Amino acid sequence: MITLLLDSTYKNLSIGLAIDNKMVDIIEYECWQAQSEYMMSELENILKRNSVDPKTVNEIVVTNGPGSYTGVRIALTIAKIYCLALNIPCYVLSSLKVLQLADKPSICLINARSNRSYIGVYKNNEEILSDRVMKNEEVKEYIEKHMDFAICGDTDYLEIESQNKEILHNMFRLKDEKYLQKDILTLSAVYLKD
Repeated sequence: MITLLLDSTYKNLSIGLAIDNKMVDIIEYECWQAQSEYMMSELENILKRNSVDPKTVNEIVVTNGPGSYTGVRIALTIAKIYCLALNIPCYVLSSLKVLQLADKPSICLINARSNRSYIGVYKNNEEILSDRVMKNEEVKEYIEKHMDFAICGDTDYLEIESQNKEILHNMFRLKDEKYLQKDILTLSAVYLKD
């Protein structure tokens, strides 16, 4: 079983490769507003250096937002084309959900700009607070009321240290039938509005 994992929803370009249920390679680096320039070449690089024929990929796991308007669409478009061409399954996860810690309730954050945050709160597979946009002041108030929760994701803009940066490993861990996209043609990005 060969699994590709793709995320370009925010600052990072993230590509993972799992073979026989083990993560074997990761390419991940900050690539703000340049993911479209590098995603395909990095995808080719990870497959080539692991001697994987692109036609032998069995499934894809991808994030669908929220995040950067253009960034969200890059990985999604690649996943959509790949899955259509090879007729393989696609698992779709929230870009906030993949930020959570596995063993602790997690407040997951991405900068939504204009003094706002994308926020989702998770505990294992339970959604405590559905993905939404909140003002940064409201986010800080929520955090103060939940001091025992982990803070995960892009939190530098709030001057808070993040407790998790294992996005690709989380994507692989969270892959489940309930996230299987039934019709790849209807796969679309999630752009939260307030």
